[in-house]
Amino acid sequence: MVDETKGAPPEPRRTKRGWIVAGVVAAVVVVAGIGAWVWHEQPSFCNALCHSPMDAYVESYGAGDPGTLVTQHAETGKTCLDCHEATITTQVSEVMAWVSDSYPMDEDGQLLATGKEFATEEFCTSGGCHDMNEVVNATWGFEGNDEKYNPHSSHQDNAIECSDCHKVHETSTLYCAKCHDLQLPEGWEATNE
Repeated sequence: MVDETKGAPPEPRRTKRGWIVAGVVAAVVVVAGIGAWVWHEQPSFCNALCHSPMDAYVESYGAGDPGTLVTQHAETGKTCLDCHEATITTQVSEVMAWVSDSYPMDEDGQLLATGKEFATEEFCTSGGCHDMNEVVNATWGFEGNDEKYNPHSSHQDNAIECSDCHKVHETSTLYCAKCHDLQLPEGWEATNE
């Protein structure tokens, strides 16, 4: 029944309430999305949902082992995605491997990965992370046999890659110690190869 003395019927309150509910839902979605994006860039994300084979790698990130390269990266605030760029192609192949349970694993259930694709000079110097001239200049003075060596100024015609010594998630090895009697950096071991 319309009250003709007051004009048109009052607008229902539901319209206003609907906009408030929609605004609250949108705000929750935005905040959750931002939180998920921030979490996506943390090491804990890598093995939380999809990458169960990544447990050992995530554990090594926070272990504080001075012999692993990941420790130095973690101490400077670098996260997984600073080195492992999350391209669409990589993410699709990882989802496919996870869905099909076809991660390459060894008999102990560890992910088979050499890390060589991530520790080449080209990879380590890309994006301005490391400058080889600065690395060479900063590393003169490895002592052994009353001589001083620079492991980054190789007499091997640069046939040695960064990963021959620097192991990201495993104990690093001093490749030069195969031929030279050198003092090992803290936490490192002599190469067995």
